[in-house]
Formats: sequence, structure tokens, C-alpha cells
Amino acid sequence: MLRTALFCFTCHATSLVAEGFVDRFTRLDPTRWHAAEYDFGHARFDTDWRRENINLSQGLELNLEPHIGGINGFVSGSIRTHSPLHYGYYETRLQAAKGDGLVTGFFTYTGPYYGTRHDEIDIEILGRDTAKLHLAWFVDGKLYEQDIPLNFDAASCLHSYGFLWMPNRIEWYVNGARVFVARAEDSPLPQIPGRLYANLWAADKSIAEWAGRTDADTQASARFRSISFRPLATSDGS
Repeated sequence: MLRTALFCFTCHATSLVAEGFVDRFTRLDPTRWHAAEYDFGHARFDTDWRRENINLSQGLELNLEPHIGGINGFVSGSIRTHSPLHYGYYETRLQAAKGDGLVTGFFTYTGPYYGTRHDEIDIEILGRDTAKLHLAWFVDGKLYEQDIPLNFDAASCLHSYGFLWMPNRIEWYVNGARVFVARAEDSPLPQIPGRLYANLWAADKSIAEWAGRTDADTQASARFRSISFRPLATSDGS
């Protein structure tokens, strides 16, 4: 369980510090979150971003719909933290979107736009199969990934998903139970602090083999009831 994992880690190297946040989205805190408002020219995405596709009724709701006149076929909502975050436990309680070609994402990211290499840690639920969790991490742009079967439909109701990022491993959790561990002795791990993102997007046809193809008239929503971050501090105080 997560509590045991945190305790074991702090015994050896770190301690929890009294920082971080829990956000239940009664409003979108402008000191913490940036809401995306731009056309997105990324090769994997068929989605532009607009603030008007973010709703704050019963948490954070991201709404995807066809985009007439945009550079992409769809428009949706995306938020990210203003500040980069590092080692600690990241969690969201969410209900994913269902539909071929859709991806509900909760992840940390940094890359050339921020003046760094590309490091990333992902929790993604593909709308084509919402009984499966897609976990991924990037180290200097190289992708590592794993699919995890769920014993429920992630689009039917709210469930908790999280990851514990530490210098020597990353642990992913579903409803408080650990489902996968990536260890430094087995593969490289992200090291660079990244912004925390939540979004819903339609995949470009170039990755249809992975995500599926989104029907042109698709409308969908992903709901994030809460997002939290609990940082870890190393024993030397850094």
C-alpha cells in the first residue's frame, strides 16, 4: 500500500515535508494553474486548447468537441501548474472519457520549451479501452511504457490514480494499491522537475494504431474531482 511505501522510503533516504497541495477545484486557482489557450501544432495531437472548454462544476471538467476552423479537428481543455514539481506523490481522482481516439491524461512534463531535456511521467486512459491503464515515462525523449489491466471501467465513475516519484524508482497506484514499479536498476528514470498537467485530447491519425480514430462529431468529457501533490525532501534538505 502507498502508506507503507512512503514510510519505507522515508526511513532510508527522505522525509515528507509540509508543502504541496490538494485542489478540489471549487475555482481554478490562478496562482497555481495555467489554462491552455492556443492552437497546438503537435504531431500526435488532433486537438487545440481553449479555456472555455474547462468547466468547474463538481470539480474540474474538461470538454472535447469538434473544432471548426482550427488547425486541428477538435478543441478541448488542458491545465498545468505554473511551477515545476519534483519528487513526491501525485494523485488525482478522475472519471475518464470514453471514445475511440480519446486520451485522458495526468502527467508531469518538461522539455525543450522549458529549456531542458524531455523527461515525463504519465498516467493515461485510452477511450478505446477504459478497462486498461497506460503508464509511461520518458527520459531524455526515450519512451518506456506499460499497460495495466483494471478490474473496472475507468469511464463509468470516479477512481483514484497516482504515482510516487523517487530518485531510485517510480511507483504507480490505483485506488491506493500499487500496480507497477519502474526501478533505476532496470531502466533510466526521469530526473528533471516538470509541470503537472491534466488534459483530454483526441489523437492524430498517425497514432491511430495505438489510440484509435476519433469520429469527426465526437463530444466527450473527463472529470477530475481532485488533484494533489505531496513532495518529498532528501535527507540533506534539498
